[in-house]
Amino acid sequence: MRKTLRFGTLVLGVACLTALQPIAQQARPQNAQQVLDRMAQAMGQANAAKIRTVQITGTLSYPMQGMQGRYEAFYKSPNKFLLKVNIQGIGEIQQGFDGKVGWEKNPMTGLRELQGAELAQMRQSAQMGANNDLRKTLRNPKLVGQEKVGNRNAFVITAQSAAGVPLKVYIDAQRYLPLRMDMEVATPQGKLNTSTFLEDYRRVDGVMYPFTTRQSTAGIEAVIKTERVRHNVSINDAVFRKPKN
Repeated sequence: MRKTLRFGTLVLGVACLTALQPIAQQARPQNAQQVLDRMAQAMGQANAAKIRTVQITGTLSYPMQGMQGRYEAFYKSPNKFLLKVNIQGIGEIQQGFDGKVGWEKNPMTGLRELQGAELAQMRQSAQMGANNDLRKTLRNPKLVGQEKVGNRNAFVITAQSAAGVPLKVYIDAQRYLPLRMDMEVATPQGKLNTSTFLEDYRRVDGVMYPFTTRQSTAGIEAVIKTERVRHNVSINDAVFRKPKN
């Protein structure tokens, strides 16, 4: 593919109470940047900025198709990414970006180098990197109102990705955690609209991760369950490079 406010020991009594006010009790944000900055605080971005590599493992399922498998993702700052997905009945699918070259290898199409919109999309995923800072990928964000995501009120922000793709982000109006993202994704079959729902947030080393992600694309739903997140593990740059065959 998940409140992380960590405060120091209270030593000054009442004088420190203002520092302990929950984000939701602060003045209401007036623009997209203020919402995004509070999101970064809630996600533990100060802690994430210290992370150089991330390894994430978990499961992947397509409930309507009765398909399931496992995945493993690797991120290395500033711009390297590798995803391995092994689906029962299909085999292993890999996608990677080594800082310059984006590629994909799967049993159906073999090994291919990504170009155009697919490459731009892969580069964007890699540039979020181990720090997972959504703000890095948004261009011209605008706060356009509030909507419900499930039973939660959410700020709605429209923007463009770094690759120029329109997207919409829904951020919890109380917890300031991302709840949903709608965008267009590039695939070998063309561009498809995708809605991603982020749930079951848990804290790992002071950083919030959604341990359940539901993604709906062209009527097909994928459910991604994270089992383990590891930070600052040793990852050789060679794993991100395009395979020779």
